[in-house]
Amino acid sequence: MINNKAQQMMTKQLACLVEQALVDEVQLSPKPGLVDARDNGAHTDMDASLFIKSARALTPFFEQMAQAAWCHPVDQTLRETIAQIGRSAEQAMFEATGGVNTHKGAIWVMGLLVSVYAHQISMRQSTQIETVLKKVSQLAQFLDEQYTSQNVTHGAVVKKRYRVNCAYEEAVLGYPHILLAVQTYQKWQTNTPQQAQLQMLLTLMGSVADTCVLHRSDQQTLIKMQQLAIQAGQNALPNDSFTALIQYCQEHHISPGGSADLLAASLFVLAVDAKISVC
Repeated sequence: MINNKAQQMMTKQLACLVEQALVDEVQLSPKPGLVDARDNGAHTDMDASLFIKSARALTPFFEQMAQAAWCHPVDQTLRETIAQIGRSAEQAMFEATGGVNTHKGAIWVMGLLVSVYAHQISMRQSTQIETVLKKVSQLAQFLDEQYTSQNVTHGAVVKKRYRVNCAYEEAVLGYPHILLAVQTYQKWQTNTPQQAQLQMLLTLMGSVADTCVLHRSDQQTLIKMQQLAIQAGQNALPNDSFTALIQYCQEHHISPGGSADLLAASLFVLAVDAKISVC
């Protein structure tokens, strides 16, 4: 076991790494259809400064999740505890952004990840990415029995209409797309950080059935976006396919928000892997 002072330092560090990953994701530029440091992409109600404000408002809640998971079994109780913290985080996000949904998807994925990392570190168990993602799958499979909602989410509607996986299924599967993005980073890491991270995004955009895109458009639009992303990711950036992808997202008013959440999560696990290691 790790002493209380070390626990406080570690849970705070994990939360800060989440915040930095969220900030790094929004500042990465240029991103097709997404808010970045250059412009607002396909959005009219949010910009980079709003995302950064939101990320900072969420940091205390990720720290609370990490503290809740410290030396706690990965079980139903932990799942419900972090879910309750997550709902408080959503409320804080909406208060910080004036009602704009900047990070609802990120709260879900980052909450699971930061909790599992805290558990693994506190128990001196492996923090290797593959091990952590398997443990995340276990945690996600416990249902949040306290959750009730009168509102059907966009993701649920899209899932039913197009029969695609949404955020829940991705978590239960152990986030295979995070692992894919990490592998892409490893392939491109000898390039600039910006190019390696953009290549990660292109990998995600080319493989994820992004419910944010489907909500704004249809399956044909998603497939075309995926094809352009795959083509753009085959060569160093910038290239003609990448330019075409940016134009396509802008013209069709689509924003791959699901891919953005997974990119931020991938940046987080890479940061933890580089700075924190148990075994």
